Amino acid sequence: MLASSVASYSLEADRRGGPRFLVASISNATDGLRPGGLRLPRLEAVEGLRASVKRLAPGAGPAAGPRGRKLPPAPDLRQLHKLAAAAGGVLVAAVSQAAQRLASVRPGRGSQTLPFYQSFKLPWNVGARSGSRRATREAAALAKALAARGHEYERNLDVRAAVQCFEEACKLVPDCAAYLSMAAKCWSDLTFYYDVCSDRERQLVNLKAIEYAEKCIEAAPHLVYGHVAMCISKGRLALFTDNKTKVRLAKEAQQCAYTAIACDPNDDVAHHLMGRWHYEMAQINVVLRTLVRIMYGTALAPGTRQDALASFKRAAELAPERLIHRVEAGRVHLELGQVAEGVAELEAALQLGVEDINAWHTRMDAEKLLAQVRRQPWKQPSLVPPHAVAAEQRAAAAGAGAAAPAASISTSALLSGARQREILEEALRAAELPPPASAA
Repeated sequence: MLASSVASYSLEADRRGGPRFLVASISNATDGLRPGGLRLPRLEAVEGLRASVKRLAPGAGPAAGPRGRKLPPAPDLRQLHKLAAAAGGVLVAAVSQAAQRLASVRPGRGSQTLPFYQSFKLPWNVGARSGSRRATREAAALAKALAARGHEYERNLDVRAAVQCFEEACKLVPDCAAYLSMAAKCWSDLTFYYDVCSDRERQLVNLKAIEYAEKCIEAAPHLVYGHVAMCISKGRLALFTDNKTKVRLAKEAQQCAYTAIACDPNDDVAHHLMGRWHYEMAQINVVLRTLVRIMYGTALAPGTRQDALASFKRAAELAPERLIHRVEAGRVHLELGQVAEGVAELEAALQLGVEDINAWHTRMDAEKLLAQVRRQPWKQPSLVPPHAVAAEQRAAAAGAGAAAPAASISTSALLSGARQREILEEALRAAELPPPASAA
């Protein structure tokens, strides 16, 4: 009986990995019996147990089965792990080579140079295609500084310098709707700049503005910025085209204004543009009215001054600090015969600040309208912005051979793609930022 017990426990010892479990099992089996129950007989010779233990010890050869049969040795798991790791490495290398070959032969993917493991958009590989995160942060900081400088140039009525700043910001952050819309706005603001004299140049600057507005809509179609910029650009471009194109652009500008209001009902500029559309359509001549009726029927009904006034009033409610809303509302009041309301709006507008070139020109219109109502003499002021006058005076004082100021690039040079390095460097100095690697 003892021989069969030792043999059965030897199987358990072989499974658990050593003779310690055998001794523990025997002691547990004898200790767990109830008093008076069946007990194992005492061994007559200790040598027999020692011989059994030696036979089950590691290195003593394979253990014997219950009937003397030899059991197969236990497999080495470390060797299996090594084989599995080697097989996995070979598989990953084969998949990587196959993916790279496939990417090299597919059309349009010839520029794929990233390793296969970097082609996944994992959280730590997000910036693999566009450079390091540090470079991305530096580009964003530089674009922000350029945009701030562009707004400053805009307040100083230096539209061409503002164009350059916002264009450089768009190059650094191509998908930013705010930068793209400001670039479009500044390009369109060149329409009424003092040295833009030909209709061809006015068309070109607005076509450039439409290009940036399209990029803005593509980058963020749900935001109001691109639709507002597109409405402004097409509305101004219509002023310098033939009658058929004028009607088509008027229809497209109206649709842009509706879309802008749908994107953000509380955007004051969108309501102002809708008011401008109603006001301009209310003043079209008989030829254009007939052409509108032929091309669009009743889908493009002429606007009314009452609708224009309602839109200007709504814009003034949303942004009471913006000068252009009150001036346009005062103009419509005067044309409707509401003199007291018109004068009140114009006087209130003259108390507001000038934020850009549009507000500067609109303020001149307010002064002219008030002079006409009061029957006072009025002289057209110079259309040259103060910064340009000061720059010309400095250049004249320095002599003919003096270098031109940083922001004195012409509109034709701007359209041809010429840029002044001083604009970028000045913006960098103002923001206390190092120059980018491309500008170094």
